[in-house]
Amino acid sequence: MMIDRLNRPSYFVIVSFLFMLLLFSATLSPVLGSNSVNIFPPGSKPYGLTFAEHQKNFWKWVLEIPANESPVNDRTGEKCANGQSNTNSSVFYLSMNNGGISERTCKVPVGKGLLIPVMQVEWSDKEAPGASVEELHKSAKKDQDSVNSLYLKMGDKEYKYKDLIKYRTQTDVFEVVFPDNGIFGVIEGGISKVVADGFYIITEPLIKGNYSIHFKSSLICPDPGCAEPNFAQDIKYNIVAE
Repeated sequence: MMIDRLNRPSYFVIVSFLFMLLLFSATLSPVLGSNSVNIFPPGSKPYGLTFAEHQKNFWKWVLEIPANESPVNDRTGEKCANGQSNTNSSVFYLSMNNGGISERTCKVPVGKGLLIPVMQVEWSDKEAPGASVEELHKSAKKDQDSVNSLYLKMGDKEYKYKDLIKYRTQTDVFEVVFPDNGIFGVIEGGISKVVADGFYIITEPLIKGNYSIHFKSSLICPDPGCAEPNFAQDIKYNIVAE
């Protein structure tokens, strides 16, 4: 290609500008992109606890926050950190919703893992007054036996039903202290017996950067003994680890 000598200075200015633009874009790409993160295998003990122990801690966090401050009812992510500073945990809890589609933006401390409730249920004697522990377990099990879809994507890593079905975890009975005007229609607070069931993922610690987490699931449970007859959630988190 022939370059006119009179236009040579402007040519080099343009070339230099394009080079700097490419360099700048390359520098930004790890920040603007979406990082991936590994997950712990089923049956392992992430951060020294079993999946069932993490599940109990997750539900204590969910159930002990008043409904008007609950991350479950939060569609934007504004309340994602509520109650998390007191958990003294290596794990930051992402939240399910009450059904439907949610997109949340949330800041997470670097070095924390994520607990992701791909599909979940708890059942308590506050929600089912007079129910025995055996009856609570039976209802929760029927509920999660009826799950018909599970999906998770984190960055470029995708997990489907056949991958996630291995992560089902049930707890034994444990206690939580519901606040007054608690979540799931609990008006009068107090100590309650709870059992939980579901499909939970726990990640390795996050490094600084951005993460896109998308999970969705559904169930249809026509049996009158189910905790929830029909439920579907579709949730995307835009995570900033800093």
